[in-house]
This record gives sequence, C-alpha cells and structure tokens, in this order.
Amino acid sequence: MSQSSQDETIKCIEGYVNPQSEESKKTSSLNSILLGLVSKRIDIQDIVLGLGDYLNTKDSILRARGTLLLSEVLCRLPDYKLNQDQIHFLSMFYCDRLQDTPCAAEVVKEVHPSSLTHAHRKMVLQIIEIMFNKCLGEIQELKNDFMVGYLQFIDNEKDPRNLIYSFKLMPKVIYNIPEHKNFLESLFEILSCYFPISFNPKGNDPNAITRDDLSNSLLNCFSCTPLFAEYSIPFLIDKICSNLVETKIEALKALVYCCDRYGGEAIRPFLEDIWSALRTQILTHKNASVIEESKKTIFYLCKSLTKDQKVLESFLAIMIRECLHHIKSSQDSKIAIYCASILYQAISSSLLSSKIILIHVLPNLFKFFKELQQEDSVTKTNEQNSVLGLFSDLLKANSLAFDINSTSDTEVINPLTPFVEQLYQLFTDLLVNPSSAIRASSIECLSFLYISKKVKTNENGENEFLLDIEKRQVIIKNLVSLLNENDSTLRHKSLESLFNIASNENPKVINEYAIPTLLQMINSVHTDSTTTDQLKDLKNYLEAFSKLCTHQPLLESVIPQIQILIQHNIKDTYQNEQDFQKCILILKAISSILEKSTNQVTMTICSDSILLPLIKGLYKQIIFSSPTTFNLDYFNQILTASLKMIHSIVENTSLDSQTKKLYSLIDLFLKGDLKVLGFTDDEISNKQILPFENNITKENENIRLLIPIFTTCISQSKSDLSSNDQLKQSLYEMSLNTNVSETTSISCNKAYASILNKQPDDVNNYPTDFEFFENNLIKVIKSPESPIEYRIRCLDLLTWCTKALLTNGNKINIQLGNCISDIISTVTDSNEITSRASKSFDILLDNTDVLNEKSGSVIKILYDQKFFTLMFPILLESFKKYKATPSISSHYLMAISYLLRHVPKEVLLSELNEILPIVMQSLKSNDSNSLELLESSLQTLKMLINETPNSFISYLDSLIPSLIQISVKSPQYNLRRLALEILTLISKLLPFHNLFQFKQDVTTGIIPCLDDKKRIVRKQASNCRNNWFILQK
Repeated sequence: MSQSSQDETIKCIEGYVNPQSEESKKTSSLNSILLGLVSKRIDIQDIVLGLGDYLNTKDSILRARGTLLLSEVLCRLPDYKLNQDQIHFLSMFYCDRLQDTPCAAEVVKEVHPSSLTHAHRKMVLQIIEIMFNKCLGEIQELKNDFMVGYLQFIDNEKDPRNLIYSFKLMPKVIYNIPEHKNFLESLFEILSCYFPISFNPKGNDPNAITRDDLSNSLLNCFSCTPLFAEYSIPFLIDKICSNLVETKIEALKALVYCCDRYGGEAIRPFLEDIWSALRTQILTHKNASVIEESKKTIFYLCKSLTKDQKVLESFLAIMIRECLHHIKSSQDSKIAIYCASILYQAISSSLLSSKIILIHVLPNLFKFFKELQQEDSVTKTNEQNSVLGLFSDLLKANSLAFDINSTSDTEVINPLTPFVEQLYQLFTDLLVNPSSAIRASSIECLSFLYISKKVKTNENGENEFLLDIEKRQVIIKNLVSLLNENDSTLRHKSLESLFNIASNENPKVINEYAIPTLLQMINSVHTDSTTTDQLKDLKNYLEAFSKLCTHQPLLESVIPQIQILIQHNIKDTYQNEQDFQKCILILKAISSILEKSTNQVTMTICSDSILLPLIKGLYKQIIFSSPTTFNLDYFNQILTASLKMIHSIVENTSLDSQTKKLYSLIDLFLKGDLKVLGFTDDEISNKQILPFENNITKENENIRLLIPIFTTCISQSKSDLSSNDQLKQSLYEMSLNTNVSETTSISCNKAYASILNKQPDDVNNYPTDFEFFENNLIKVIKSPESPIEYRIRCLDLLTWCTKALLTNGNKINIQLGNCISDIISTVTDSNEITSRASKSFDILLDNTDVLNEKSGSVIKILYDQKFFTLMFPILLESFKKYKATPSISSHYLMAISYLLRHVPKEVLLSELNEILPIVMQSLKSNDSNSLELLESSLQTLKMLINETPNSFISYLDSLIPSLIQISVKSPQYNLRRLALEILTLISKLLPFHNLFQFKQDVTTGIIPCLDDKKRIVRKQASNCRNNWFILQK
C-alpha cells in the first residue's frame, strides 16, 4: 500500500472512530474504506494495523468504535473474499477483543458484573444464550464451574432489561445443566429477592418492559423445576401471611401457578401448611379481595390436583375435617358460612373433588340435620336453615362441576346419584315445615336438585335428570301451589325456582305441568266477587306466568295459551269494574312478555297466531258496541296495552311475515275488508268500517280509535311502502285532520314519516322536494287566517317529516330545520305554535319508538352531529338577533337547549365558548316554559362541569347564586336535586381559591333544602353542604 493510501486510510479511520465527528463524516469515512477494499487499494490487515492505537487505548468508547468499524466493514461486504491467512488473522483479532471483555469460558469464570455497565451485562447474557443454542456440549462440560459463574453473574441484578433476560435464561440453565441440583437453594435465594415485582415502567421506555412481563418471567423461574417446591412453597406461604394486601394476592396467584407446574408429589409435604395459610386468610382476614383470591386459590389447587387423586384426597381430607367441625360447632357464625364457601369452591373445581367431598360430607350433614330436627328451639331452627343453605351450595357447586368439567363421555356418573332419594325426601318433607325460612331454603334446594343431571346429555342431546319425571312433576306442582302463599318471600323463592327449572327443563314438561296450573289459577279469579286480595293474587300469578314466559323456548310453546287469554279478555262488554281490571292486568302481563322477547322466530309465530286475533278483538269492541254500552276509557286502556303488543310483534317479526300481514292490514283499514280478520258475512252484514274515510258520521266516529293499530304496524314495518299512493294520501290527510285526537294525529305523523324515511332515492313521485313542504305545510303554519289547531297539525307533520329526512340524510333536512327555526320568530299570533316549534328540536334528535334501526329505518351515520353543526349557528344567530324580545328569544333558548341535550359531549366541547353563555342565560329564564328549559340546561351544565370545570371559573359570580335559588325555590324536586348535584360537583372540581369566597353563601343558602319534603333532595343537600364545609386547598 502506497504512503498516500496509508495516510488516507488512517484519516478515514480517525474520522469514523472519533466520537466527536459528525454523522455525515462518519458515514463518508466508512464509505471511503469500503471503496478502498473493493478497489483493492487497501487490505483488511491495513485497517487492523491502522486501528492499533485505538484498540490499545484505555478509553472504552474508542476501543468500542474501533472494533465496530471492522465489524461494519465485514458486515457490509459479505461477498468480500478472505484467504486462509486473513481468516486466521481476524479470528485472532476478535479473540483478543474478547479478552477486553472476558467471555466464552471466561464469561463464567472471570466476569465481574459489578465492573460492567448494564449494556455489557446484557451482552454477556446474550452470549450465554447463544452458547446454549450452539455450544451446549461445551457449556455442560463446565458443570459446577458454570453454575458458580452463572450465580455470581445474575446475583444482585437491578436493571429490568437485564432481569427479564436473566429470568428467561434461567429455565434453560435448569433444563440443560444437571448440576443445578447442587445449587437449588442459592438459585432460589437469588430469585426470591425479586418477589413480588415492584416496578413502575417509564412512559418513554423504548424496551417497553412492563411489570407483568417481569412477574410472569419470574414465575416461570419459580416453577421451572419441582425441586424448587422445597423452597418456593414455604416462601410463598410466608408472603401470603404478609401485612400487605398486594403481596398476599400476588403470592396466592404465584402459589396456584407453581403448584400446577410442580405436580402433586412435589407439594404433598406442604398440604397442611397450604391449607392452614388459606384457611387463615378466609376465616380471619377483613379484606374482601384477599378472601376472594384465597377461595379462587382453593378452586384452582383442587382443579390442578385432580391429576393426582391420592394427593387430592389427602388435601380434601384435611379440608373436610376442619370445615365439618366448624359447621357443626358454630352454625350461625361467620366461620361456618366461610367454611361452606370453601367446600363450594372445592366441589365446583372438578367432578373428582365433588365425588370425594360429597361422599364424606353429605352423610354427616344428614345425621347432623336429623339431630337438629329433634330439638324445637328457635336457635336450632336457625341452625337447620344454615345447614339447608349448605345443602343448597353443595348442590349448586356439584351442578357447576358436572356441567363445566365433565368430559365428552356421556356416561360420567353424577356424584349425587347415591344420595338423590334421601335428598329428595328431606327437601319435600320440609315444604310443610312451620318455619317459612326453612320452607324457602328447601324450595331453593329442590330447584337445584331438580336441575342436577344424571349424565351430561342423552343420545338425543337432551338433559337427563337425576330425578325421574314423576318426582319432577311433584316438585313443579308444589312450587306452583306455593305461589298462593301470603308470604312474599316464599312466593318469590318459588317463582325464582320455577324459572331456574324452566331454563333447564324441556319446555314441554313445563307446559304440561306448570302452565296449565298457572292458567287455571289466573282464570279462577272470579270477577263477580273480586276483592282486593284476589286482584293481588292475580298479580302474583301473572308475575309468575310472565317470568316463566321470558324463557324463549317456553314462550314458543305457550303462544296458543296466550292467544286464548287475549280472546277471553278482550270482550265486547265487561260485567263490572273488577272484570275489566282483570282484563287489563292480563293484557299488561302479556305485553310485558312480548316486550322482553326479541327472538325473530318466536315473534314470527306470535305474528301468525296472535296479531290478527288481537286486532279482531279490538274491532269487535268498536263494531258490536252501542253508544250506550261503549266505554271510551276502558277501550283506551285496552288499546294502550294492545299497541305495545302489536309494536313488539311487528318490530321483531321476519320481513316476509311482516310484509304479508301489512298488505292484509292495508286492505282492512283502507278498503274495509273485514274478512282479513276472519269475520263471517253474517257478522259484518251491512257494516262498513273505513277508519280513514273523511265523511264519518258522529255515531260512527269511534272507528277512528282503531287508526293507531294500523299506524303502529306501518311505523314498525321494514318494508318500503312508498309506492302505495292511497296509503300515503290517507296518512297525510289524517295527520292534518282536526276531528281526530292529537294522539291519533301524531301516530299518523309517525307512520307517514316512516314511509318517507324508507323511500329510495330514485323514486320521484314522492314529496321529498322542499317546494311541496313549503306550499302545503309551511305557508299554512305561517298564515294567521288558518285555524290554530290546523296550523298545529301542520307543524307536527312538518316536524316528523323533517326527522325522517334528517335520519336518512336527505339534503333538504337543513332547509326544513331552518324553516322551523323561522316559525319561532315569524309566527307572532300564537304562543302555542312558537312553543311547539322550539320543542320540535327535541323530537328531531330524540330517540323515539319509530325511525330507528329496529323498525328498519335508514339511519345515516353521525346525522345528529351534522345537524347540530349546521343548525346551531342558525339558532344562535336568531337568539342574538331577538335577544331584546324575550317572548321570542326564550323560545330560541329552548330550541338551543333541546339541541344541546341530544348531542355527544365531544361535539358540545368543540363549541364550548358559544354554549356556555347560552346555558348561563337559560338558568335565569322566566318564561312559562322555563321548567323544561331549566331541566335541559341543568343536564347540559352538569355534563360540561364534569368535562371542563375550569371553563366556569369566570361565571361563578352568577352561576352559584342561580343554583342556590333553583335548589331552594324550584317547584320540581328533580330540578332542586340537579342544582344541588351541580353545586357538589363545583366544590369537588374547581380550585379552592376560586370557591372559598362562596363557601358561606352556599352553606347558608341551601339550609332550607335540608328540610325539603323529598328525601332524595334532603340527602343531596346534606352531601352538598358537607362538601362545601370541608373545602380544602
């Protein structure tokens, strides 16, 4: 190599190795060296010779940079050919460098971790891992020397990055170095000092090591060999007895993990100590989380020990002996209750545990209970009830173990099988016990015995129970008969048990034995002599019937009975008030059943079986009643309950079934085809029933009461009916008809809006253009010449049409919203119209029973936020414009308040600067609608204070006096409570120095609230006053 090339090489080496050099210079220097090698101007030995001074310096950084340069050159030129001498030369070079930080065999003999940085210590651990992967034989030859060096190296490590590496390396050492057995105690001493892990990672930690990572790795070390059990189990038991709750819980989890990995034989010597520690925590500790974790530990230990039956039997024998002792000696004590819960956890862990425990415990409980029955004292009665509670827990736990833990083998025998007859006899005999508490406990026990299975499933995939059908039938009849009891506890317990049974039993069995009896009891209430007590009994029977029918498979089987109940109770006339009250109770119960059912198959069956008969019953009340016998109040109550049923059925029915029914109902209501309901020619001779006909005589006006039936079906329809012009026109005209009730008109509005919402974009014959609404509705609303009532109907229809077009994203929805806003200021002759216009904004964004996803409506994403973003500035500008005219500005304030109520808080916060003055203004409103405005504003205010409390600091001077006044003088208790809640929030969330000046005003001002007539207000006032008294910096 020439002198110039040598000088250039040395210059490049200096440029790269010098840590003060800029990155660009380092890169250019490295590139120059690489080019020199490729062009063969320099050789690899030249580079090593040029690095001589840097490799011999005492500066570790320069030595590292020099070695890095050579490594970079070799890595970046993988195709650079080396001859034999160069390979030998480089090998010797790197061996010499390794002497700089001793490694290989020297790693375990000469490395002194205290003299190394954490990065170098990590490198050593990485080298050891590589050696395990590639040079295992050489490592194993070191035997005890390796273990001594390894122990020395990992001891006292504190850096979490190195710790997790050490923990992950430990199992490899245990598995591959047999000599570890000579160092078990030392290994565990080093590991144990890290338990429990107390590490809080830094938010900017690039290694992203978490406490869980370290903890899991440490547990893997603890459990990597059963030989550690000798040290780890006593250690963990000692930690379980610690005074720190977190340490106890961590140790309990670690104990479960280790015992599962060690196996039964390894932990056999410690069974007594483990039980003693767990028992002490459960029976004496006051912290609920420690008690629950200890119970879980028993569950998982028993589950784990199932692999070794003898060890499990030994552990359970200790547990059973002590638990039975406490149960017998201290029946009413807390200790006995905890012992019962311990047995529950152990039994539910596995079928084997259940079998072992039940064989020993049940005979003792039978004997003990028999002894208690021979004594009549009240104390012994309480003890009997406690034992029955234990029976119930054992049955429940066994069912859980049988359902969850049994294998796919259907021949697994239930551990209760030998005791089933004795249990059945005991519990059925106790149903006549004079103590209602004992009877209630026996009811619960019977229900759990009932659902206990003989095998997991039979060949047909059905449950096969321990009890035969005759005994199950007796239990069902007894439980149903107990629904007649005056004791509400017994009734509720019987009902819960029946529902528990119905959830597991074949619906046919319940329908055969329970439902007929319940229906007989319901029908046995005679209306000619119905008393208050009888109506109370009827409510109890209906409650039982309703709860049972919420179980979907059972509901399907009782639909025919529900149909019969409806037909028998929607009558042409009623004998008396009691007869009618019975009808209403039954209809409300059925309505409740159908409201809770959302299963499409079940509701489609209901549609086929119940819908048309229900409508027919309502028609008959109108058709066959005379003006003298027709009771409007009765009909409205029946109609209300029936509409809820119709709503539930239509909403959850399949589309095909729904469509067929809708076309039949259109023929019925618009064409008067009564044959749709199954009326015969004789029944409907000369009767024309057309509810939507305009020219209806006064004596036939009752037929319009049927319109909500039709509109409810249309509103919940998922079908597109926009092509039916007669339907649209009929609904439109009836919406504006002032001769029908407002309720009927609104129902037509909803149906019309529902059709409008589902209309496809490519349909042009439907009124979705702004001109139609302007000419037919908006001009009428603004016209003083039109009757007020008609203008109100137009406004209601406009509101619902706007909502329909708003939800489906039609482009004219903002235009229509703007028109409603204009009505507030332009209609000056009617306060009712302007008030309704402001309240329209509540309807536009509120969640209603129509125009939702369940009714198949078209709902555009974020439609409400988009509407708010565009509409809020319009309303705000109008409010500011008419601020000098309170009669108008108050209605705009109301509209804004309703708009704020239905918008997500994220949207509100984005407009906070504009919203806060509006909310503060609304608190001082004296308008006739101020109560509604106040409620809406207070709700918004509460949310805003929760989210951005400091935004209200500048408003405190006016806000706090306003809230005090509302809390004391508002006529509605809900507003008083809300105002006090907000004052409480202010005391908690705002800075002390801003609040201190108001402390006296608040604590004195809300004193009258402490004597408020509503308890909820008094409670909130006390809480609020306490918070203001203890204001702290």
